[in-house]
Amino acid sequence: MPFTVFGISGLRGIVGDDLTPETCARVAAVFAGRIGPGTVALGRDARPSGSLLSAAAAAGLLAAGRRVRDLGICPTPTVLHHVRSHRLAGGLVVTASHNPEEWNGLKFVGAEGRFLDPAAFARFRDAVAAGSPGYVRWRGVGRLDPAPDAIAEHVAAVTGHPAFGRVHGMAGGLKVGIDAVNGAASVAAARLVEAFGAEPVCLNCNPSPAALADGFPRRPEPTPANLASLGGLVRAQDLDFGVGFDPDGDRAGFVDEHGTPLPEELTVCLACEWLLPLLEKSGPVVVNLSTTRAVEDVCARHSVKVARAPVGEASVVARMRELSSPLGGEGNGGVIFPAVNATRDGLVALACAIGLAGESGLSARAARVPRYRMHKAVLPLGAAEFAARRGRLQAGFPGAPADEQDGLRFELDDGWVHVRPSNTEPAVRVIAETRSSDPAALVERVRRALQ
Repeated sequence: MPFTVFGISGLRGIVGDDLTPETCARVAAVFAGRIGPGTVALGRDARPSGSLLSAAAAAGLLAAGRRVRDLGICPTPTVLHHVRSHRLAGGLVVTASHNPEEWNGLKFVGAEGRFLDPAAFARFRDAVAAGSPGYVRWRGVGRLDPAPDAIAEHVAAVTGHPAFGRVHGMAGGLKVGIDAVNGAASVAAARLVEAFGAEPVCLNCNPSPAALADGFPRRPEPTPANLASLGGLVRAQDLDFGVGFDPDGDRAGFVDEHGTPLPEELTVCLACEWLLPLLEKSGPVVVNLSTTRAVEDVCARHSVKVARAPVGEASVVARMRELSSPLGGEGNGGVIFPAVNATRDGLVALACAIGLAGESGLSARAARVPRYRMHKAVLPLGAAEFAARRGRLQAGFPGAPADEQDGLRFELDDGWVHVRPSNTEPAVRVIAETRSSDPAALVERVRRALQ
């Protein structure tokens, strides 16, 4: 079964092209055969193909003899929290995360509410390639049960954690704009804001088929360029700040009280600002190789070290477990707080922002984070082409120390540049960050080296 992408971040493809209901059913059945015995949670984002592919994934799980808890439309981290809190065998999420609406896919959750680690995922992918899904006879077919309380349980886990205890006393009177791109966080984010005693003001928070009939109302990633309308809402209604999510609710970006969108790289830095003073620092903060160096600056103020891992949430979580890390994340707006959820969790990021806004205002806290210049590009190269040209890239940065955990990351006098095959698209991603020089020049240097 060929797929556009089948990597550590899951399976993704274009619906009706290389991603079909048959594919989802077969892969789900193989997944059921690779995890331990017990019930499997199933959730999805709100994209139009979600109901179709969720039904197909449920059919595969049931045909493999599994009992299934159907969480319906909910954030991806809600599924992982449900698996962990109810001690289920695993979970599936029907989502293509930040990809455009014609895409969809599957994310694979193991026991204890964690995505499959790289080694387990490799074994699972080999099993899918081998083919046989292991369907049961009629008496052994599983059962599908609704799980309507999953979002409420997730919200309660965040708002009830001691790290957010003070937020309840300082959030009253705050007004928070929410742009959930009509996606999976539409309901959950508003409930979280209300649970802290603040007022949600919603924009693009309708996850219905009608609202998404023509696609997402903005580009899916919660980047500053995509949160302009949210910034306008914050200014027009004099809100205290705004939060924007990606379609499956695991990533968040923010707009300050002036309506100015903040770089998504600041999300994990702001989480460090709120959480590190409140935690027992048993290990370093872990971020991926493409995350801003500002994380080191923020953590240094709190006498906390930083470790880096390959891009991909499963790789970051694996390194966090290895190093007993209390906090981690990725520069794309993802915050991982394992005391609540061993995954990127947009609700955790939002809780941190509510605390900071109630304490001193979001813009004041964001101003404490050093700013670097960052430039990103996507090159139309597959993983095989990148591997063949890797030597050219190394020759283009002679003498620069290189981290080879995930593609190549070069440390330079004024910054760094990271070049790696994407986990979610057939492309090569380039991210450069500098203190004072133009990071676009580094990206162009990479482009020339790979020609």
